[in-house]
Amino acid sequence: MPPPSGQVSNFIDPPTLLPAAIVASTVILTITTVFVAARFTAKTFVLRKHYLEDYLCYAAWAGVVTYTGLFLWNEDYGWGRHMWDVTPSMLKQVMYHLHIMYCIYSPVTLAAKLSVLFQIKRMFTTWEKNMVYWVVMGSIIANSVFYTGLFFSYVFQCWPRAAIWDPSVKGKCVSAIASNLVSGVLNVVSDVEALALPAWAIWHLNMPVKRKVLVFAVFGVGSIACIIGVVGIYFRVILLKKPDFTWICSKAAMLVISEMAVVVIVGCCPCIPALLRYCRGVGRPSPKSTEPSSDPASTPRRYSNSKALNSLAKYMSPGPIGMSKLDSSYSDENLELRQYSASIQKDRNLSEEAMGRGKVGIERFHSTRSEIVRTTRIEQSVEKKGIRLVEG
Repeated sequence: MPPPSGQVSNFIDPPTLLPAAIVASTVILTITTVFVAARFTAKTFVLRKHYLEDYLCYAAWAGVVTYTGLFLWNEDYGWGRHMWDVTPSMLKQVMYHLHIMYCIYSPVTLAAKLSVLFQIKRMFTTWEKNMVYWVVMGSIIANSVFYTGLFFSYVFQCWPRAAIWDPSVKGKCVSAIASNLVSGVLNVVSDVEALALPAWAIWHLNMPVKRKVLVFAVFGVGSIACIIGVVGIYFRVILLKKPDFTWICSKAAMLVISEMAVVVIVGCCPCIPALLRYCRGVGRPSPKSTEPSSDPASTPRRYSNSKALNSLAKYMSPGPIGMSKLDSSYSDENLELRQYSASIQKDRNLSEEAMGRGKVGIERFHSTRSEIVRTTRIEQSVEKKGIRLVEG
């Protein structure tokens, strides 16, 4: 490409975006890695269970690292220069690795967004397939179809495929810049939908508005991805009008890395409160409790302290109970009793023993995620059944 008026080509020491790319990539990867490590630690040592969304998150993080590595290699080779400072041989190699980056983008972004959507599904839905369930499943299917189609559109952008990076090869091609613009618009729509979905679900929770805001703040990080996506559309539009492809596309690639990293971070945020409580020692089993006990109430748990999981953490915990109040057909009583089935026989024995003494028995019912205290007063009666249960 000839240089614009008043400038000359510089193939030896031209202006480059490489220093800015190194700084931006280092900061983004460091922050993302910290959040992913926090999620892995919380899932391994605190919650002690990994789900599908966790593995998708780890895969997305690995993809972001791979994408960033290719980006920096390409920048160093000449991608971060102005178009008139890039030789034809350099441009061929740059376009080849850029094509690989395009192909990596779709599966990495899909894994990151599916990680968030599956986590929303686990937190906000119950065993009943209610409205929230179908909206989340529709989002999962829509994102899967969109990013799979985008992946194949990049892979088969030209036929023969060598025409993608080699201008000397003649073939039929689809405009990559136009495809990027369409994908950018749909990507922003997907980001907004992923942000609005938990906001809609949280609004229907049976909790104070202040706590709703706190819960939404965890997912509110996704608004950054929406802003980055809008800015990315701006750069894609510029690419349609200005011929300085390498310089402008390098800036857009940094935004793409930021956007993918933010989606990964959003999926890690719900695990942070549990990890912070664990680091503060809240909910850890007492070191004195070393002997096994047959009493379920005295068995050490990951969260045996009543302060281990406050209401916010309870709603944020994964599992069938988390966010289950969205479904009004299940009362709190029914949801709690489902957790107490293992100790029914023990409760009956305690009731019979207390009845024989004619005293008041206090029973403690424990959940796997929080501790709920329930009191039952047992009184002597002259009725034929002999017992009258009064709940307090």
